Amino acid sequence: MEQSLVMLALLQLLNEESDKSLDKETLLSQLGITEELLKICIEQLALLNCKIKVEGETLELEDPVDLLDQNYIYRHVKGRGRVEVLPSVDSTNTYMLNNSSFLVSGDTVIAEIQTAGRGRRGGKWHSSLGKQLTLSICYEFDSLDKIEGLSVGIGVAVAKAVEKLVEQDVLVKWPNDIYKHNGKLGGILIETKMANNKVKAIIGIGLNVYKDHFAQLKREYASICENIQEGFSRNELAIEIINHVKEVCAQFALGDRNEVIESFKDRDALVGRNIQVQNEQGTFEGESVGVDKTGALLLENNGQVLKIRSGHISFF
Repeated sequence: MEQSLVMLALLQLLNEESDKSLDKETLLSQLGITEELLKICIEQLALLNCKIKVEGETLELEDPVDLLDQNYIYRHVKGRGRVEVLPSVDSTNTYMLNNSSFLVSGDTVIAEIQTAGRGRRGGKWHSSLGKQLTLSICYEFDSLDKIEGLSVGIGVAVAKAVEKLVEQDVLVKWPNDIYKHNGKLGGILIETKMANNKVKAIIGIGLNVYKDHFAQLKREYASICENIQEGFSRNELAIEIINHVKEVCAQFALGDRNEVIESFKDRDALVGRNIQVQNEQGTFEGESVGVDKTGALLLENNGQVLKIRSGHISFF
């Protein structure tokens, strides 16, 4: 059995016990593995901030893990599309791009362990097992102009999905970041592939679901919940995100962005702030005054309003 599958099976067995513990011999028998492989899996899980305590012949999971259930998610999402939960993958976006010829609108891939998650501008998405939600959704459009401003729409979809499950306000920082208060809650990465005169948009979404410790991160970040709580799960969150994203994509496919843009205005994390935008055309400074009907950023400087379609944001 592949090591990542053994790791997840080990967690599943411990997670299902009321006291989160089992004796070693029972685990080795049920998993059908050697003691050496069990030790390796425990060490690897610790690196993913998922710790198993070994006391004599007893193994105990220190904290419960909110594992994903592929069949449950599939049964509850709306519309077309398959759902696949991968035990481990470098990047859900990379995986879908490499298999784009087999994908149809609505197909979704979710990773329990993502080893090389990517953000915009080459950034890395850090993740621990069971603490984040990392997924990619494929949606097919007739032309590139139909996906203009799509990152704004996906930001709104993610915000609505979170707000449906928990009572908290979620903001969208143009063009593709999700914020809660002053901390980054998640990010969006949209990549495209052309096939048969159609555009396949691969929509990657990463969210911090539970509080985690990232020693390598220096910026503030936020999570949806502090810890696992009754009535909320990553499965339910995945379902809501997939359904909301599909709904927004369907609107964009029809050329109808108005409702989404209006919803964005209520969640605009930049409006009224002095910002600097860097893109291929240069560096621009001014006050953010919202977005236009296509989702382009509106930047006001000395009475002139610039429309900016992409760029990296910083504050001054």
